[in-house]
Amino acid sequence: MTNEAAAQACANNNALAGSAVTPTCPGSTTVPCVQGGQYALVNVVSGNIYTFSTCTATFDTQITLYNNGGGGSLGYNDDFCGLQSQVTWTATYTGQLRVLVDQYNCVPVAAGATNGICAPLVIQCSSPPPPLTNDNPCTAINLTVNTNCVPGTYTNVGATATGGVPAPSCSFYTGGDIWFTFTAPATGIATIETFSGTMTDASMALYTAPSCSGTFTEVACDDDSGPGLMPYLTFTNLTPGQVYYVRVWGYFGATGTFSICVHGITTMPAGDCVYLLDMSDSFGDGWDGSTVGISVNGGAFTYYTVTGSSNIALIGLNIGDILVVQYTANSPYEGEISYVLQFLSSGTAVFNSGSPPTSGIVFTQTVDCQPPPAPPEDCIGSITVCDGQSFNNTTNNTGNNVDLTSSNYGCLASGERQGTWYTFSPSNGGNVAFTISPTAPNTDYDFAIWGPFPPGSTPASICPPPSAPIRCSYSALYDDTGLNYTATDNTEGAGGDKWVNDLTVTAGQVYLLYISNWSQTGLAFDLNWDLQNGASLDCTVLPVELLTLQADVVDDHVHLRWATATEVNSDRFEIERSTNGNEFDMIGQVPAAGSSLTTVEYDFHDLRPGGGTNYYRLKQVDRDGHYERSAVVSVDYFGDPAVGRPYPNPAQDHVLLPVDLIRDGEVTYVVHDALGRIVRQGRSDKAAGRSVLFIDLGGLTEGGYSVVVGSNTGGAPITYPVFKR
Repeated sequence: MTNEAAAQACANNNALAGSAVTPTCPGSTTVPCVQGGQYALVNVVSGNIYTFSTCTATFDTQITLYNNGGGGSLGYNDDFCGLQSQVTWTATYTGQLRVLVDQYNCVPVAAGATNGICAPLVIQCSSPPPPLTNDNPCTAINLTVNTNCVPGTYTNVGATATGGVPAPSCSFYTGGDIWFTFTAPATGIATIETFSGTMTDASMALYTAPSCSGTFTEVACDDDSGPGLMPYLTFTNLTPGQVYYVRVWGYFGATGTFSICVHGITTMPAGDCVYLLDMSDSFGDGWDGSTVGISVNGGAFTYYTVTGSSNIALIGLNIGDILVVQYTANSPYEGEISYVLQFLSSGTAVFNSGSPPTSGIVFTQTVDCQPPPAPPEDCIGSITVCDGQSFNNTTNNTGNNVDLTSSNYGCLASGERQGTWYTFSPSNGGNVAFTISPTAPNTDYDFAIWGPFPPGSTPASICPPPSAPIRCSYSALYDDTGLNYTATDNTEGAGGDKWVNDLTVTAGQVYLLYISNWSQTGLAFDLNWDLQNGASLDCTVLPVELLTLQADVVDDHVHLRWATATEVNSDRFEIERSTNGNEFDMIGQVPAAGSSLTTVEYDFHDLRPGGGTNYYRLKQVDRDGHYERSAVVSVDYFGDPAVGRPYPNPAQDHVLLPVDLIRDGEVTYVVHDALGRIVRQGRSDKAAGRSVLFIDLGGLTEGGYSVVVGSNTGGAPITYPVFKR
């Protein structure tokens, strides 16, 4: 029970808010409005455990508990969750309890006065704990994964240390652990929450095991991420249908009662692929009304927000769907807010908002259900540095993977903070130094270097870093930092001077470099190399990679897409097609990026594929005339609809629509806005066969439209959604 000195309790002088409430037990009940200066009257049952929370209130609250029949304070709290309050209390009688809600500092004191502002009062109730039966994994209590938290109360009083299972990796374990199990739902999503009872400081670990006899493999461990000093774990990548073991113990041998629940999204939405919208608030007090809106195929936006520290949603999508993401800012603390849209299956990000998020339409996509390459904010997506050239970059997020932990971050005590990963390799031995220069004053950048790794190492083989860095600066000073030839230290903490020793390198070695914006300003930096004693950097260890090449049938044509990780002096891509897999002809070309250290995506539309199997490959031509051909991909094309889908979509000033007429005729189009009004229409004479209809969208405002296309050669008009940005 949270119970401070009686002198701190607010006076029992409040007005009643509504009628008496009987909480669901076990379960959660909300009194929607208790104003500062009122109390809720709650019917309680002796032995039940109650938690009263105003953590979602908008003003600084205090909670004091009184027996409605009279007497002194039974419990009190101020500032359990930020400026709001929470009290856990085990009922010592059956009757009515006054839950007083006041604004700090116990104002107003006049009886019956209120501040006029509603605070939702959430009441969690759980039954008395059952006798201890789950002292080891083979007697673990099974927990049901519900869509909402339904806490049950348990005790570890009398529990002993579990033999045969290694000690957990976090907290202070001396034994006294008890065990639970649950089966991961079809979504692989589960959140495990705990709440204090008479035990107020607990820890928790999650394990997998082939049976209750072991062998046990720890998945994760937590000490204090939940309310107060209680643990909290959340997962989006569990194996559906697998049984997981939960181990709970008291910090430094603490014993008593506590509550636990497992909840998550249990049903998969329909679709060719599923996106996970993962929303966070770093302070844990919600988004204050800021929202993320999701629209599919021009439909109405569905809005999501956070009321505590996090929230998730699943979005089922089909190939060809038009996805639009919109963010509306409403919080005075936008720097605490971030969200990521990612594939549920792989965790690969589709869009990362960074912090603070940008307002308005922030992302549009024609869904293809193909995960994009890893971003450079993750180690696995690190950028290859070539030829000792200077470069600059900026980022406003930490990627999708936790690459840095206490086992490998060295001096970077804050872990990842708006950082970017790089790989470099010397083609000749010598000495390497560099200077990182923020583009704005009073900006603090830190960095770390890991290695050397064996020649031929790639991000897939060395990420995340296996140990502490060999060079590291966490200096709290602003402006330039890096390696130089006068420093005498290899690593430095916050009190350092921003400079550490140069590197002595050997040809072929591979190094990882992480550059972190500690200030989290989202501002760019420039990096300039200082290579001496013959040192040079090479790109051959981590070669230019064609990350993806795929061909898909999209209505009446084939859509080719590919991406490169890096490019050096590339000129163009020539697209070659074959109908027999042996003889290829060039059907088009796309200009290349030239030189790039970041992922570049390309596409090409083959509007006249052959019937049957079509084979495609790329001829990558450099500026000096050298070229390489890609591997061959194939796709089966078995027919042409009368009218294809518009592209590009989302569009800017126009959209193109492939058409295929059985004879010479006229094609008409009508563009409607979201209210159904005609905003554009036209007609065009087309010859028999394939052609492209040009539809002008210039002058139209950003948003969703429908395009109705028909012809006088037969067939019913067809409607297509188009989004203009």
